[in-house]
Parts: sequence; structure tokens; C-alpha cells
Amino acid sequence: MKILIPWLLAFASFLPGAEFEIVVAPRATVVEHEGITGGGYPVFAGERTFVIYPNHPDDFGGSAGTGSAQSENGSLTWNRGADGWPMPKMIDQWVDQLENGDLLAVGIRWVPDPQKRRDVTPQKVPADAWQIAISQDRGRSWTIANAAIDCPPELGIITRPLPHIIEDKNGVLLMPAYAWSNRGNRAVLLQSEDRGRHWTVRSVVTTAIAMIEAGAKVSTPWLETTVSPTKDGALLAIVRTGSNTGSSLVTVRSTDAGKTWGAPEKLPFAGKLPTLHLLTNGALTLVTALSKNHCRLYLSEDGTGRVWGDGHIITSLSGGNVGVSMAGADKLIITTPSLRRINAWNVRIGPRSEVASDVAVPTNIGFSKGELTWTASAGAAAYRVTPVLIKLGPAYTETDILPYATIQTRDASTRLELGRQLLPGSTYLFEISAVDHDGQVSPTVHSEIF
Repeated sequence: MKILIPWLLAFASFLPGAEFEIVVAPRATVVEHEGITGGGYPVFAGERTFVIYPNHPDDFGGSAGTGSAQSENGSLTWNRGADGWPMPKMIDQWVDQLENGDLLAVGIRWVPDPQKRRDVTPQKVPADAWQIAISQDRGRSWTIANAAIDCPPELGIITRPLPHIIEDKNGVLLMPAYAWSNRGNRAVLLQSEDRGRHWTVRSVVTTAIAMIEAGAKVSTPWLETTVSPTKDGALLAIVRTGSNTGSSLVTVRSTDAGKTWGAPEKLPFAGKLPTLHLLTNGALTLVTALSKNHCRLYLSEDGTGRVWGDGHIITSLSGGNVGVSMAGADKLIITTPSLRRINAWNVRIGPRSEVASDVAVPTNIGFSKGELTWTASAGAAAYRVTPVLIKLGPAYTETDILPYATIQTRDASTRLELGRQLLPGSTYLFEISAVDHDGQVSPTVHSEIF
């Protein structure tokens, strides 16, 4: 083993805060075929997990069609499901689970022409632009109906509803969206009092002009927005502003259940299709990605979204459109697109594991052709591996060097395939520890630089 300089050891051992650790399971392939342009949208529904994904070119409305996949073993393995499920001929659709356990799917059949978004006369919205489907038996059967979204003329037209739906204590559904008009682009919050059949605009979250005035470099009309409750009773929105590392995400806060919103504030990181989730354990999570800047998970440990820790890399090989859903009190499932496939990542955000000094450390660490190997530790039930990015490859000059989430193997195997997770041509070292049958971990050993 080579001796590492102190600052590198400190960086390699960095954890997000005083209370929580982020641990991800090894990659599982959801589906693989041509035409995949996004990670789709997972939903955890009892004993099954579903993913619905667009399987057509990402040309904003020129084509349609969605595919599906399901897992019955905690997303360890996946089976390809029916296309056009639960609603056929959709450009995009996703599923959320409501408070009573029902599944609500929202389908987008039509989107406006972006070249006409500045026209004085708004584009005409077809009667079947949006549909919903409701299942009361965990996705085995569905009732499908058209959905309507009323938009005031001064806001133009609703361009795209967005995941995820949240439900207030009175059963009112809230859903983010964005709108276009010749007066500018806006992120909005929609509401429905009839289980998703009819939506109205509850409020304007923010505008492109307001975000520019806050210092953000807004370079896209796709104002993808995510909204979540916070631990202190507010609603928090995160809005996309562009597609590169200079296009910072923007945060906006409401203290009156989304009826009005404060001024936007620029965050110190960028991303596409951001997704917020408030876990039952009190942590607020934000997942976002860029094609050449990793899929990253940010954590607000106090659940308010006022302070965010450094991003932790889930995978470096991902397009910008990733899907996220809660899979338990302290768990997320994240789906990412890469090289004509969708990968699933189970992530746990929970208390730090105890360190047991009497658990033997792994030895003889090697790395070749994307596979990490080591010699087994006596009594180990699993292993933890944390990649540490040392130097970027020549194709990733604008990529951020950030810590990776720790990967915990599913068993005592002494091999871990990382070739579809790390940056090609880049320089890494690896931190490895053993995990015993009680969940305690050994001290960490560091590999040489590869």
C-alpha cells in the first residue's frame, strides 16, 4: 500500500454531517434496449417496485411511447413489463402512491411546440393532453380518465406537469409544473381537489426573470421543478435553470402551504430534473444529475433545506434525467440512464454504523478492467467500498471532484464491478472495510492509486 498525503485521507473519509451516512447497494440493471433517453420514474408499491420510462427519442413531443419494468425482490432483479402501461401512447408518464395506498399515474399525451412559446396567441391545448389512471390494487388494474388543467391566460399554457405529487392533510393534491407564454416562463404549483381529474394553478413559484435577478444563469425554458414539505412545516421548491455546471439550481420557500412564495435563491450546484424527498427519519434529500457531472445526492440533515451538505456521487455515468422515489423510512430508489440501459440504485440514509476494531480489514486490493477485488476478511458478511476520485480523465475537464456514496456489497463476495459507475480514463483510489453479521464495520483500509 502507498502512503497517502493527509489532505487526501481526510477527503476520502469525508461524510455528509454529524448524524447520517449515505450507503448505496451495487448497481442493478432495470432494462436495456435502444431508445432509452431517461431513467424513468420508480415507485415503491408494497411488495413490488415499478419503473415507467420514455422509450422514444428525447425531442420534446415529436414521438411517444413508454416502457415499464417491475421488481418483486426489492429491486435486486427486474423483469421487463408491458409497453404503454398503464396508459398507452404517452410521451411521458409516472406513478405516485397516495396516502391511502392508491396509485395515481399521470400521463402526458401532448406538449406544446417550444418554437412557438413566444407567440402572442397561445397554442391550443387538446382535450386529451393529459390523462390520469388510478389503481386501488397496487397496479393490477387501472381506471383511466382524461385530466384537465386550467391555466389563467396571463400565464400562457401549462407546458409540462412534473413529478412528484404530494398530498396535504385535507386530501388536496399538489403537483409542480412549468408554463410558457409570450410574457416569459414560470414554475407553478398546481392543485387538485378531486383526486387528479381537474387541476388549477395554486400559485406561481418563481419566474425566469426573478431567477436571473437572483444571480442565476437561466439558459433553458425547461423550468423543471420539484416540491416537498420540509421538517419545519414549509414547502420547498428546487428549480432547474440550465444544462451545464454554470446553471445553478434555484431554491424557493413557501410558509403558507404553497399559496405564496419567497424570493428565489441560487444554490451552489447545478443539475437537471431535481427531485426532493423528505424521509420519515427527518432527512431532506435532493437528487439531480448532469450528463458529465455525475448523478448526485445532497442531504439537508435537519430536514429544512436551508443548509445542504456536499453532493455525494451515486454514479458518474448517467444522463441528466434520473428518477427517484422513497422506498422506506430511510431509503430511496434512484434510476439512472446510461448507454442504452436503465440502472437502479438502492440508497440508505441513516445513522452511522458502529466501528468494531476487532473486525479484520480486507487486504490485497486490486483493480483491473473496471472490477475491484480484495482478499476476504474472516467473519465478514459484506464489504463497504468508497471510490475516491483523484484526477479527472481528459473528457471530463468541467466535472466536479466530489465524494462518492459508500457502496455496500449484498454478500461476502470479494469482487465489485464498477466499470459502469466510474469516470472512464480517471484516477481513483478505494477505501474498503468489512461488515460483520451485526452490521459493525472494520477500520478502513486504503488502496493504492489506480
